Amino acid sequence: MMKNNTITFFYNNMTMIMLHLENSVGLIADFENWSEKEDKQINNLKEIARESNLKTTLFVLSTREMNFGLWNAENIIEKAQNNEIDYVVFYQWNPMMDHMSDLDIYQNMQSFLNIKKVIIANDFVNKEALRFSCEFISNNWKENAILINSQEGNDLKENLLLLNQSNFKEFENKNKLAYKFNSRVNEGKKLGRTIGFPTINLITEEKLPLTYGVYACYVYIDHLEKTFIGSGCYWTNELNQDVFEIFLTDFDQEIYDWKVIVTPVEKLRDNVKVNSLDELKELLRKDIENTLKVLK
Repeated sequence: MMKNNTITFFYNNMTMIMLHLENSVGLIADFENWSEKEDKQINNLKEIARESNLKTTLFVLSTREMNFGLWNAENIIEKAQNNEIDYVVFYQWNPMMDHMSDLDIYQNMQSFLNIKKVIIANDFVNKEALRFSCEFISNNWKENAILINSQEGNDLKENLLLLNQSNFKEFENKNKLAYKFNSRVNEGKKLGRTIGFPTINLITEEKLPLTYGVYACYVYIDHLEKTFIGSGCYWTNELNQDVFEIFLTDFDQEIYDWKVIVTPVEKLRDNVKVNSLDELKELLRKDIENTLKVLK
């Protein structure tokens, strides 16, 4: 996809597809939590690329489809466009790659993606893909490995606090981007459909930067290329799984395993204990009514 001259790829090295990219400097960083710290690293990237007559690449390690930080893939791409980055490569890490040698991974990145130099902060860690460390970069890119000191940024904590306090409008005004998260629809117990409120269930393997409760939200269904209004409840089920469960208005389809993008707009209330199905139905009815007031 292309917009504002930024080209994006979702790349899986197991396919061994050679992309026809121009030679570039790649920056490895925590773009899911892109803040002032990453902005400073972007400045280093652009300066080194200019001096080396190379293009710029954001190398985004992607170990799962769901994002648990500030930014999903769509937001990362938009931020890259705003920073006039040439390429964004979402590099999919999968368990099979644990059996590959460092040399094979290096050659794949260097040859198939044409990343000739790599910038990485000396404290960078990706707990899902520990192979991508300063040591790995130094051992393989050698003189073309550029290790930089970690630079502090204050706005990550500020942004997380805004989300924790459900200040979505202030978050969007501050960052010029709305908070949203990706997920795939999981199969639940289907209680909702028995009481007239069918829902989609999004199981989150990690805690989202939100408090538990009920939210008015927009839900974009990727397969349908359409956005729906939703009343979503973030809670912990009997299996101790965090679930974002959403009733969609004007919608009645089974969409298990489909990708959705959720944009919370306003927190309506905290979770409360109910003592009967009738009480639950009345609570859900009021949640939907309040959701429509907020979003329509």
